[in-house]
Amino acid sequence: MKKIPLFIAGLMVLPAISHGQTIQQFLEKSTVTGNIRSYYYNQMFAGDAVENRYAFSLGGMIKVQTAPLYGVSAGVAFYTANDLGANETSGDQKRLDPLLMGTRTSLNVLGQAYLQYQNPWLKVDVGNLLLNTPWMGPADAFMIPNTYQAVTATLHPLPDLSIIAIREFRYKNRIQADYHRQTLLNYNAHYSYLPDNSDGTLAFGIKGQKLGIKAAAWFYRFYDLTNMFYGTVDYTTPVLFQHFQPFADFQYAREWADGGQLAGPVNATVFGGMLGLKAQFGGMRGSIFAAYNHIPQRATTLPNSQTLMNGGFISPFSQQYSADPLYTSIMNYGLVSASASGHAWKAGFVFFPLPNLRFKYSYSWYHTAPFYPNVDANYIDVTYTPGGFWKGLSLRNLLAIDHSNPFANYHGTFVDDRLMLQYSF
Repeated sequence: MKKIPLFIAGLMVLPAISHGQTIQQFLEKSTVTGNIRSYYYNQMFAGDAVENRYAFSLGGMIKVQTAPLYGVSAGVAFYTANDLGANETSGDQKRLDPLLMGTRTSLNVLGQAYLQYQNPWLKVDVGNLLLNTPWMGPADAFMIPNTYQAVTATLHPLPDLSIIAIREFRYKNRIQADYHRQTLLNYNAHYSYLPDNSDGTLAFGIKGQKLGIKAAAWFYRFYDLTNMFYGTVDYTTPVLFQHFQPFADFQYAREWADGGQLAGPVNATVFGGMLGLKAQFGGMRGSIFAAYNHIPQRATTLPNSQTLMNGGFISPFSQQYSADPLYTSIMNYGLVSASASGHAWKAGFVFFPLPNLRFKYSYSWYHTAPFYPNVDANYIDVTYTPGGFWKGLSLRNLLAIDHSNPFANYHGTFVDDRLMLQYSF
């Protein structure tokens, strides 16, 4: 974190200084953070007439957070993404992948702008916010994250217990320039009929930890779409034989229709579990894991007469992004993003051969036949963070190879490669 330049922060907070707090003291407690990010996104389709697609962007984020005054502070964050003339933004755009920054050559967004009140027991945020909940999150996998116009309150009655309340009114996805009364479902082929006048979301959560057990429970009311209960329990043992820590995680979600039932008579269940083992030997550490998820088959007919066999399970803020919290989801596919019923398995490992080098591999299989062809995928995620003089710098490459390509009528193989260079400060 760095100090805010005098002329900027002085203008922002000068009228608020009181009770003997000097401008210098105020500025020393205010911060500027951000990142510079370069991203190359490449999608290759084999065995089908679909054109290969790519996108490049250079941009980043800068955030100013003022020091608190009587517990009240303010924050703003500006995001930018620019293709520098590298993308095919004219003509039919068949080779442009719009997931990175849409079809623009430049995207500039005031993503966060909020007031915050905080004391040892309570934090309240009002404005344009990043949210970090299982089914309403930033999905920050590209240039600009999801942000929300919302009010949030977090209460800490005990050191290891948090109670959260959220009222969301408008949403801005990763490639939008402004906020709208929408969700991602407005851009989903199954739900493109939805009106642009969403009443938002109400959410409550409670989470805590004790003796190696972490548990959380959430309720979401996505107005006129669905209600959702979501719970997780995670347990990690103490270190065994000086090197090993087994762990076990469980998740469960239940959805039922809300209000106007714009997403149909939703009646869906999702559950899953994960078992694994963490280990550390000297400077090397890692883990192995195996995961499972299941969405039971239940036919649901939407208002546009489409029938889905997954009970109509939806994730309004992650559906197309595959950013849902299911253990078997990967960066470009999963049971939720496929709107499919069935089973999914995933097994893999995470390995740190060096403290600053992370390697992750997983193999996943999605059994959704006969309603959708089965899909299996290899996923590789390599991250290098040099540290030292280069602290804040990271190089990351994500590669997914999906067989029975879900993005080209399930023909051929789909290769999804993402290379990101980032400097955070």
